[in-house]
Amino acid sequence: MIRPRLLLKWLLFLLVLAYVCHHGYRLWNQSDVRQRPLSAAGVGWLTAAGLIYAASWLPSVWFWRELMRALGGRVNFRDTARAYYCGHLGKYIPGKAMVLVIRAALVKDRGCSPLIAAVTASCETLIMMGTGVGFGAALGPLLFRDWVASRVSSVSLSPPLQSVIAMAVIVAVVAVSLPFVSKMLTWVAAKAVPDSSLVNAQEILIPASLIGAGCGAFVISWALQGLSLGLIVHAVGEIPFDVSDLPMWTGAMALSTSLGFAVLFAPGGLGVREGILLGILNSQPGISPQTAVAVTVLSRVVSFLAELMISTVLFTTVRRRADDRSGRQASGESR
Repeated sequence: MIRPRLLLKWLLFLLVLAYVCHHGYRLWNQSDVRQRPLSAAGVGWLTAAGLIYAASWLPSVWFWRELMRALGGRVNFRDTARAYYCGHLGKYIPGKAMVLVIRAALVKDRGCSPLIAAVTASCETLIMMGTGVGFGAALGPLLFRDWVASRVSSVSLSPPLQSVIAMAVIVAVVAVSLPFVSKMLTWVAAKAVPDSSLVNAQEILIPASLIGAGCGAFVISWALQGLSLGLIVHAVGEIPFDVSDLPMWTGAMALSTSLGFAVLFAPGGLGVREGILLGILNSQPGISPQTAVAVTVLSRVVSFLAELMISTVLFTTVRRRADDRSGRQASGESR
């Protein structure tokens, strides 16, 4: 029997997805200009976008590993990357809890208890998505130029300068709040992780300096995802690649991905992320409605294929190397 809560989640997800698809269909048919098919060069740009997108999660891998180390876990970077990327696929299950289950299962025999892995993975995700929301909000004047101009017409500052000021304010707020965030996450970890899961009576502490370093690493992550989006725009719309648009691309990816993650009923933020990204792209000068729709769809396709491919590679090759190493050690002991 289907539970009412689960049924409601799927209903909300389908309603959001249907609305976004309908809106995209309307935009696609808005003008007589039709999107050109992808060229061979365009496919090459999409491939580069996928590689950059996959690399954009490496700072998150590093930060999660450091969080596990802070609580006594001893997982090497290769095994951490394997668990992290494979866990990404779990976000396509409603509720997103499967992400934590997969990551914890893949590091439990690699130097970290499943509970510590799950708690630190939760902390890493919350901090990254919080950074994304803050980053996207600071770049709001670039993402929503017309909306901001219509409501803050008395401000004579240009959108880039408005974003710089907003970014400075957010950085200051984050810097001041780091000690509080450190205490809060440390308290949550202490409540969630029993002493039996710790190694050598390891003290539970998530330092403010580590959280600050993670926020800085996530800025790099979002910038790389913005670059990936820019390459897709270039491939699909045949628009000249302009690095000066990187802040807009970065803000679009940071805001749409973070808010999509916050909606638990949407697997992988599907529908929510696309709706936000489509609205931002469609409001940018030089991007036609058809290009905005095509870029939004291909952004999801490129990111999913990149996650699927790197997860498959890491799951098969890293497991084999670890098993081979264990086999050699057992063979040496038997001799």
